[in-house]
Amino acid sequence: MQELNSRLNVIVGNNARGKTTVLESLRLITSLQSFRTSKISEMIQEGKAQASVSAQFVQPTASKVVVGLEASRKSFQIDGQKSTRSKYPALGGSVSFIPDDLYLVKGSPEARRNFIDDLGMSLDSGYSEILQRYTKTLKQRNQVLKAIKKAGSLGRTTSATLDYGVWTEALVEAAAPLFEARVRLMDDLAEHLPGIYANLFNVNEKVSSVYQHQFVEKWGRTPDFRQAMYERLGQLVEAESAMGYSLAGPHRDDFRLQIDGRDATHFASQGQIRGLVIALKITQLEMSRNTRKFAPILLLDDIISELDDHRVQALVSYLSAYPGQLFVTTAEVAKVTTLHQEFSGFKLIPLDQLEAQKSSIFEPSESGLNTEKFPLF
Repeated sequence: MQELNSRLNVIVGNNARGKTTVLESLRLITSLQSFRTSKISEMIQEGKAQASVSAQFVQPTASKVVVGLEASRKSFQIDGQKSTRSKYPALGGSVSFIPDDLYLVKGSPEARRNFIDDLGMSLDSGYSEILQRYTKTLKQRNQVLKAIKKAGSLGRTTSATLDYGVWTEALVEAAAPLFEARVRLMDDLAEHLPGIYANLFNVNEKVSSVYQHQFVEKWGRTPDFRQAMYERLGQLVEAESAMGYSLAGPHRDDFRLQIDGRDATHFASQGQIRGLVIALKITQLEMSRNTRKFAPILLLDDIISELDDHRVQALVSYLSAYPGQLFVTTAEVAKVTTLHQEFSGFKLIPLDQLEAQKSSIFEPSESGLNTEKFPLF
């Protein structure tokens, strides 16, 4: 039996030995998604047909949960009964911070969309349903457009051209609630991020976040979305028919971060960018904590070694006062010395100890969980 500390748990092991897998398992059981991949098949050990992870939660409600993975499907059980994502008690139960997150500011728009969607799901259990509905509708409309491209023209009457209008309307109706939810999220992010950034790093720099959608130039920041979307799709009929996929909608949106009114993508230093990412993650943590009324688990995957001393100290100072449970991975204990020096107690967990206990049970703490069946994937 392996007990966990109610505050800080440091998982130590050589690289490529499975430290990230442990955190990925914790992320899955507390958010129903991986921080590494969106493909279920990639969460299952090669050569295996299925996988599962189970946990006994003490917050937000005392319950035994099981998440099963098979092919392209997830299944959920709560206290032995089949359940659905909307009833899952732990959505928003964790925030992860991995080295790839450091590319969030200068990386692809997809990375920033994923961040805002992750934020939405951590605040509202209904957000995932809105996102899933849009994603499925977009996929169906793209199949129609692909068939139209293959036929050579939207003007030729085929089953695909007959479906075009139906799926265009469906796309607009699925996109509207997602767009509106993202506008609200960006408003909340814009309200909380500047203060958290300033307090973390004790600077006078003014940080802002700007939601960039396709309709802002003509329609403003909060347009009549349905009207704007229909108009834009009407302009793109020929282009979409030629390309074979949808060229307008929330899947093309982005948001930008600014420091003192200048685009951080082009003008921020490396240190400022890393500071922005830390502030974004802590903002997500605090917004989720305030909404959910419990402290989410924070998962740090070898992130301390990626930061300079100033930002390590800023992060550690915040974490030392954070009431939730923390899991940190590292290949070298010395790299997290600054972190655990700020805690009155912590648990050092060698990875080989987990590997030796294939079906160990982690004891729940006041603000934590227990997790069975390590390793999980």
